[in-house]
Amino acid sequence: MAYNNKNHLKHVAHVLSVYKELKEADIPDTRIVKKRLPERNIHISYRTLMYYKGMKPSELNPEQLNLFAQAV
Repeated sequence: MAYNNKNHLKHVAHVLSVYKELKEADIPDTRIVKKRLPERNIHISYRTLMYYKGMKPSELNPEQLNLFAQAV
């Protein structure tokens, strides 16, 4: 459970890194969510995975925007 935004974004980044490691062309996402992710102690729904995959890069790393705002 995430207690603040940074922890949530770290969790999302971890889930996506594991997903990218497991994803192959012939394995559907539903099988990864049902079988492969629980082996790595990641218990999320298919809908949550699709939400994570659909996040914009700016949502995943807000520190980049903070660095740009400080440079101006």
